[in-house]
Amino acid sequence: MPWSFVAHLLVVFLVPFFLFGWVCLGEKSILVQSPRSEKFRGSSLFLAFVGGGIVAFPVLVILLILPPWEGYGAYLRVAAVEEVGKAIVPMVLVRMKGTVSIRRTILLFVASALGFSLLENLLFLMKDPDTSFLRSFTSVPLHGALSAIFGFAYGFSRYQYKTRTFWGGLGAILLHGIYNAGWEFSVAIPVGVLIVSLGISGFLWVIALRLGET
Repeated sequence: MPWSFVAHLLVVFLVPFFLFGWVCLGEKSILVQSPRSEKFRGSSLFLAFVGGGIVAFPVLVILLILPPWEGYGAYLRVAAVEEVGKAIVPMVLVRMKGTVSIRRTILLFVASALGFSLLENLLFLMKDPDTSFLRSFTSVPLHGALSAIFGFAYGFSRYQYKTRTFWGGLGAILLHGIYNAGWEFSVAIPVGVLIVSLGISGFLWVIALRLGET
């Protein structure tokens, strides 16, 4: 087995797990501030992470069996299928586990996205090692940032009783579609989308913090 392949394999594994560890630290900081009765409920981050990886398989199968589509709409279609697929597991966990925080909802969405991107990048590694190496440093944090945007919208719609889920999902899909299409022109476009997405997700995290949902 070539050393380059082993190095790529390590990167593909380490980036999602490193970011997942960071997500777990975020959960820990929330639980420290939570009432004693809430400390034992948790937010099932590991279930979200594993579930996101499991969902990756049917999502990728759906993308393979969909009929060909030309033009920029193809990029948006891929983005829509992936963003909705990643959101299924955290949505179910929020309803089943009684998560009562916008910030926890965001973390669940991000954990699912990291599990999804791990499996996705493993498949890319088998197909094109060079692409998988670059994707580990761009698409993995992008998946997390876009799911954070979607997660904020979903959490806000549930706990603030306002309908924002659609707009959050639509924003994530549009940014994802631009990221996908951008690779056809210049690496600066997907990198720019990544930076914008991280900025938006960070801003929404601050809003969730100020809303006092703990």
